[in-house]
Amino acid sequence: NSRNNNNNNNNPKRTHPLFALDPSLPSTATSYNVRPILTYPPDAPARYLERYRKAVDDLTVPPGIAAFVPEPVAAVAGAEYYGWMPPKANAVHGGGDSVLVVDVGGTCTTISLVSSSSSGKENGKPTKEILYSATLPSLGGDTFIDLLVGHLIQSFYGTDPYHQHDEDDTAATAPTSSSPPSSKPALPHDPQALPRLYESSTAAVHELTRKSRTQINVPYLTVDWQTRQPRHLDEGVARHVVESEVDRFVSRRLVPYYSGLSDAASYSILSNAMPPPKDLTTLLSSAVLSALERTSRTPSSLRGMLLVGGGARIPMVRRAMKTTVEFLTGGDGMLIAPEGEMAEGMGC
Repeated sequence: NSRNNNNNNNNPKRTHPLFALDPSLPSTATSYNVRPILTYPPDAPARYLERYRKAVDDLTVPPGIAAFVPEPVAAVAGAEYYGWMPPKANAVHGGGDSVLVVDVGGTCTTISLVSSSSSGKENGKPTKEILYSATLPSLGGDTFIDLLVGHLIQSFYGTDPYHQHDEDDTAATAPTSSSPPSSKPALPHDPQALPRLYESSTAAVHELTRKSRTQINVPYLTVDWQTRQPRHLDEGVARHVVESEVDRFVSRRLVPYYSGLSDAASYSILSNAMPPPKDLTTLLSSAVLSALERTSRTPSSLRGMLLVGGGARIPMVRRAMKTTVEFLTGGDGMLIAPEGEMAEGMGC
């Protein structure tokens, strides 16, 4: 995604490699060196296809035409443009190079393997193909906020905000279930307080990306019905408290659900070569290793591992990916974790 959303019809020429053609469609983007695979209807009239090709080649925006590029492809193209990618290595498979893209969005994390196809050049520019893509639902930046809200409800009200979820664990993690486990807490007896808790928790999670501890203050959160006096929330929260909640959610709810999906499907989201994950780090390691296994790749055949998305700013996520890269390659030099635009916009 790009911050340049100015659709000026008098100046259709764009210099940024990733530009939005329509502000209402955040996924619409194109690039001077990327040609998406089958991104237009196969029965589209030839005149539209010709205008589409010209738009990609010339970086122009014909009226009414939008070129769609998958987000993992756009992420790799943007990283190449800004010079974040390491030099191209000698490829092991088919003369191309592959990049593993880990997109930590709001409500899910998507792991994709993008490969440059040397046999699919158009106008001397190699195309990029998505060889593999798997989504880990209920694992994103919003998960950290949900679990912090649940922690505050537990400490302030003394009630378990996930009691109903725990009762439904068996059904939620069954291989035939299509509903992923929810990290959202419940507060049925005081629903008006929940939006205020979310507002404060969102600000706290953002602050914890820079600090190891933060203070949450919510005055007049509720009323004590016995004393008829207002109650105020004033609690300090350390980063490791939120991280412990995330690891507990991963081990108790996400891992059984992902394992159930793997048993019911013809492919495995998690690697069969690793034991069941017990925390966020081992979960990402298992999911990344599964992507390599499914595509017959090895860590040495990768050009890099690109970490993007709004959730990529969270220190726990960055540490988990750094540990994953070290586990697979013996060092962290292959990890590309940019700040700014690339880390902001590619979410679920």
